[in-house]
Amino acid sequence: MGSPPNIGGVISGSVLEDSGAVVTGQLTETANNWGNTWSISSGASYGTVTINPSTGLWSYVLNNAHPVVDALDGGDTLTDIFVVAVSDAVGSDTQTITITINGITCFASDTLMDTAEGPRAAGQIRAGDLVRTRDHGLQPVRWAGMRRVSRAEMIARPALQPVRIAAGALGPGVPGADVTVSRQHRILIASPVAHLLLDESEVLVPAHALAGLPGVDQVLPEAGVDYVHLLFDRHEVVMAEGLASESFYPGPQAMEMLAPEDRATVAALVAAQGGMVPARPFPAGRRLRLLVDAFAAPLRAAAGRRAPVATGPRRMAC
Repeated sequence: MGSPPNIGGVISGSVLEDSGAVVTGQLTETANNWGNTWSISSGASYGTVTINPSTGLWSYVLNNAHPVVDALDGGDTLTDIFVVAVSDAVGSDTQTITITINGITCFASDTLMDTAEGPRAAGQIRAGDLVRTRDHGLQPVRWAGMRRVSRAEMIARPALQPVRIAAGALGPGVPGADVTVSRQHRILIASPVAHLLLDESEVLVPAHALAGLPGVDQVLPEAGVDYVHLLFDRHEVVMAEGLASESFYPGPQAMEMLAPEDRATVAALVAAQGGMVPARPFPAGRRLRLLVDAFAAPLRAAAGRRAPVATGPRRMAC
């Protein structure tokens, strides 16, 4: 009578939170293809799944409002699974589909960045403009992108709310004016503990890890926020209002966030440079907590001895 069905095809996918992307995959039945009927045997935990009962084409839509998804930070990953089934006159088969969910990373639009022509708003910087980097001097921007996030989106998705770093919060004159970045945007810090843990004197840590320090707070801007991405030939440390932070790093998660046409442009530029490595280490887990605690101790002590400097807010770039 023939063999029972056997499932093949695409059995995994990945999605970036808040990207709006729909993950799809085509399944095949490799034994006999006799009038197969496809169905979802067990649903996903963090998204909605459907499958075409005739063709075996499945789709996955992430639920960005789920608390577990909402808690993801840049560089974090979460695994979701669901089970599909196929049946015919001979028998049936099941297959687990695995979805990798990636946290987002970014940086906001009116902050003044150091360029060849002096301080300039990040949102006005274009490809070809020269921006001053900490390690390699003036470097040309290879690609500049922007993403608008409304207040309504930030209310619905607190993970999209930026972090405001007040003037002087990270040291005298650092930054020189209030700077706003995304939660996941990495800030350069120096600490003797970094040398002990990583044999490096400087590391890049996500802004949310610094939230709670005096003058560092997650905020909800009335007018929303524009997140700007600036790509260079290398992953760079750039200066804005005296604050050192990262340029756009084209890791898998960040690339998923881009529109398809931007993703293709960035991928081609990065490939032409032979790939890209981080400008500084990205500590995580216990090491990150130890580094931030060591960095924060003198700042907390200093905050108790002085009043904060009041300046106007800025928005920033990635």
